[in-house]
Amino acid sequence: MYDEFAKFYDRLGWDSYAKELWPDFKKYLDKAGFKPRTMLDLACGTGTFCIGALKDGIIVEGLDISEEMLKKAVENAKSFGFDIKFHHGDMSSFHLGKKYDLITCTFDAINHMTEFDKWKSMFNCVKNHLNEKGVFMFDMNTLKDLNDNWNNIHIRKYPNGDYYISKSISFGDSAFITFTAFLKKEGRLYEEYEETVQESSFSLDAVVDELKCAGFKDIRIMNRKFDVVEDIYSLDRAFILCSI
Repeated sequence: MYDEFAKFYDRLGWDSYAKELWPDFKKYLDKAGFKPRTMLDLACGTGTFCIGALKDGIIVEGLDISEEMLKKAVENAKSFGFDIKFHHGDMSSFHLGKKYDLITCTFDAINHMTEFDKWKSMFNCVKNHLNEKGVFMFDMNTLKDLNDNWNNIHIRKYPNGDYYISKSISFGDSAFITFTAFLKKEGRLYEEYEETVQESSFSLDAVVDELKCAGFKDIRIMNRKFDVVEDIYSLDRAFILCSI
């Protein structure tokens, strides 16, 4: 699953989300006075968010369901001289036998789990892997986002000749998107890769209720800049922070 993504993910610049998000999140943590010593990044992909945390002195590990993504993550970490421990596993049912101060899951990775029971299972797994007063942060595409923004065809071409086509269709609380990437080779030759994913979303009220049931407290729904918003249902992407 998602193994094709690994072949073009960083090359098409999709790692930029994590590169840009980590500094903003770190500023929020500093402002809140929370200084995590250890961190686990779920659905870590090619490891960019982990690398950002490690650069700031946090002992970090990552977990992902795609072996190819993890291979790329190892390569990326080594390119910075880092040796990060990456785990192959499912974020809805992981058992690592240790606890962390901070657990994260970003870039709407949670939406790739299309059954709400898996969200519930993930919340419980996260709680069981958090130290006392530990923090859990994740972002999710909201129902509003899937309804408003997921019926389109988008084409992007890059200066080096690469390009991709994305085609998405929404069914309300669920949506599908197909990425077809064409990576430039010599002359007029291209390598083609294609990956289709499904995303599902659920009401923010239901998500908060399940977090409470799992034992989380101080649940905050925030925007991309980690500001609390009054109208949470205006958000296309919600950032949720909570603690135990």
